Amino acid sequence: YSTIEGYVGDLFHLLFGYILGISPEDLVALTLLGGTVLLVVAVLWKELLYATFDPLAAGASGIPVARLEYVFIALVAVTIVVSLQAVGIVLVVAMLVTPAATAQLVTNRFSRMMLVAVLVGSGSAVVGLYLSFWFDVASGATIVLVQTGLFAAALLLGPKSGLLARRRTAGSSAPRAAV
Repeated sequence: YSTIEGYVGDLFHLLFGYILGISPEDLVALTLLGGTVLLVVAVLWKELLYATFDPLAAGASGIPVARLEYVFIALVAVTIVVSLQAVGIVLVVAMLVTPAATAQLVTNRFSRMMLVAVLVGSGSAVVGLYLSFWFDVASGATIVLVQTGLFAAALLLGPKSGLLARRRTAGSSAPRAAV
């Protein structure tokens, strides 16, 4: 509980948020700040990509790598702070890590990885909210469970290192019998 008069918070809402109880003002703030983050990433896309994967070459070609690192850290911090009230710490961490980890198991190309991560994050949010409504359970925890299920599926069945990929690799390297 808070010592600030008029504000009552509890540990449950801090950890899991209350995604279904977002006020219209919070929704506007989330939308504006989220849009700003997306705009900055879109404008600095090539520089961020270059500085992330080859900082020495990016610095040698005149890109301010240190400044881009600070911008990226600030964007992540803004995203976390804005999201905490609505969805809680557990869902913020899950939404930052799990879609990216799942996408990495599915593809090697960075642009496809970004697309897969966005689809996993938004798709799991929609499916998790629907399931939480249907089964009358906590929405944040349900979203995390959906993301975890998608990650497990990608880990087991993914085209890069899943069971299907290993079986395909093992099958293609086995010697064939002459007929």
